[in-house]
Amino acid sequence: MGCHVTVVTGNGGRYEFTLADADLAGLDARKAQGWLREEFEKAGCVPTNPVGKLLLADKILCLAKTRQDPAYAEPTPWVSSFVRAAAVAMGGSMTIDLGRHALGH
Repeated sequence: MGCHVTVVTGNGGRYEFTLADADLAGLDARKAQGWLREEFEKAGCVPTNPVGKLLLADKILCLAKTRQDPAYAEPTPWVSSFVRAAAVAMGGSMTIDLGRHALGH
């Protein structure tokens, strides 16, 4: 089935990632969420919600903002892992819009 992930940066850059079934194999939602949680902590990201509740969407958006446009233009191994984990954790194709701080399907 595969999926498609688009990252739109705050500078207006638009980066497309197509993930085939083989790219998604071996990663379930629980593992993907665990990877995102670990990377969120490693990156020193802080919850955007003042009461401390951290939503999966916030993790994805905050992590995406830790990388600059060149990392998406020529995907690093981290970006490839991030896009894969985000897609699996959220259940498929999505747009990560950093300028609007929003996720879409």
